[in-house]
Amino acid sequence: QAEQEFKVEVEAIGRVRHKHLAGLIGYCAEGPKRMLVYEFVENGNLEQWLHGDVGPVSPLTWETRLKIAIGTAKGIAYLHEGLEPKVVHRDIKSSNILLDEKWNPKVSDFGMAKVLGSGSSYVTTRVMGTFGYVAPEYASTGMLNESSDIYSFGVLLMELISGRSPVDYNRPAGEVNLVEWFRGMVGSRRVEDLADPRMAPAPAPRVLNRVLLVCLRCIDSDAHKRPKMGQIVHMLEGDEFPFRTEHRSPRAAHRPSTSARTSLLAEKAGADDADKSTWR
Repeated sequence: QAEQEFKVEVEAIGRVRHKHLAGLIGYCAEGPKRMLVYEFVENGNLEQWLHGDVGPVSPLTWETRLKIAIGTAKGIAYLHEGLEPKVVHRDIKSSNILLDEKWNPKVSDFGMAKVLGSGSSYVTTRVMGTFGYVAPEYASTGMLNESSDIYSFGVLLMELISGRSPVDYNRPAGEVNLVEWFRGMVGSRRVEDLADPRMAPAPAPRVLNRVLLVCLRCIDSDAHKRPKMGQIVHMLEGDEFPFRTEHRSPRAAHRPSTSARTSLLAEKAGADDADKSTWR
């Protein structure tokens, strides 16, 4: 049964064509063994450029990282919004983002992808994915939908900004988990310290704050409040401001929240009078 499901889903994904999705050439499914064959992409994967030995100055400039983020978002948006039935990737992470010779990203590894049937808002499945990227509600319930990918993309975006791994046990106790460290730094207004120190030149503060807002929207603890992938593309490209005001109950107002953190960043990014053309 599992082998048949794998074949059906991989064959469906194999027919998908998009410039930001790695082309699936073929596959092998024999008993418990699985193999996927993708197109060759010249610059390897994003993980090796973020966490490998690349010297004191990263070849990934801010412009390149933003290009990778936008292209990746477009690829995932196509899976979520350009296909019927829609596809949830289920394993968005830096090692699954391939880069061509011009640093254009291609989302790869659809071995864990799930097809959501028409009319289905979620599918219940065995929890799979990579530690540090998995959405908390999916990890606790096994209920999977597009918002799970969006959480993972938010973690990937933090990884692009900071150059840090989602989980790094070599760091001090308060910095092991990237998401928690990120939230703490934003809450204490130390956003300038979030950027990868190997990135030169450093991003302009207003642009950095804008992308940080997108990160926080993606990892909202309430999965229903996370933006759709198409919206994220527009936010990153500068077509809409990634700040949402919302009514909060008095009880909720006493809890640290993503909304409170986004308010701080929105103020820094100039939400009231931002000229959207400056983000392009």
